[in-house]
Amino acid sequence: MPYPGIGFVGFGEAAKCFAAHLAAQGVEPILAYCHGHTNRPPYSEAFVAGAARCGVTLVDDPKDLAAMDVVFSAVVVASAKTTGEAIAAFIRPGTLVVDINASTPAAKRRVAHAVEARGGLFADANLMGAVSLYGATVPLYTSGSGAARFAQTFAPLGFSIDLAGAEAGTAAAVKMLRSVVTKGIEALVVEALTAASLAGVRREALHGICDTMDATSFSKFLDMCIRTDVLHAERRAVEMEGVRDGLKELGLEPVMTDAVVKRLRLSSDSALRSIFAERKSFSADDVLDAYHQKIAS
Repeated sequence: MPYPGIGFVGFGEAAKCFAAHLAAQGVEPILAYCHGHTNRPPYSEAFVAGAARCGVTLVDDPKDLAAMDVVFSAVVVASAKTTGEAIAAFIRPGTLVVDINASTPAAKRRVAHAVEARGGLFADANLMGAVSLYGATVPLYTSGSGAARFAQTFAPLGFSIDLAGAEAGTAAAVKMLRSVVTKGIEALVVEALTAASLAGVRREALHGICDTMDATSFSKFLDMCIRTDVLHAERRAVEMEGVRDGLKELGLEPVMTDAVVKRLRLSSDSALRSIFAERKSFSADDVLDAYHQKIAS
């Protein structure tokens, strides 16, 4: 079967992984333009050779990608919006632009408008995992005018694509909020285990953290967190203020613990505890709806 011509703007870890996978399926041509801090025209021999091993030919001008059927935007977040708008300026009508950058929903929508104004289609594709773990099968949560075409074209090539609708930015919003949790957990774990190391209890702390977490599913843990937050935020805030003092005594700046105290105080200050304490039962959705209404009012 005929394959689409593929172009990449940006050629970092994800782009290299996707390109190598596509080349292994027999997809050609695959072109890439890179203008990063390290790799930019004129490219080094090593960079050219590395791209060739991925089945990719490097080009010196992004406009050299204008004939490609699909153009991936795979750059750093800081330049994602301007890069997307630059891609929109050279594409042909019918071109599919796939934005895999972890930018904001508003930035994705702005790029989508620029692409669609030129007659292109836009897929807001978000990596819902690490390429280093999943490789080219990393889950891609995708929305936008080109989401369905992206899935139809790339799912048969081994990509894992879940659709989130036709509006650009929908998938990006989910990715953004997922990052709040995953990066937040990372920061909390690093702070806690650094403190454990200073206290000489790293192994014991690992067991204390992991044993209870391994005993339940993450979804059940989240449900419990939300339902109990409305009832116990004030008590937990006081407890965490003591923890914060303990970390300072160890010589550690409690950046994440300070944030936890602030978040718990916001919950306790909502004055919703008395309402939920009178209920025989309630769900996590009930709590989130109440928080939503409190903020929106």
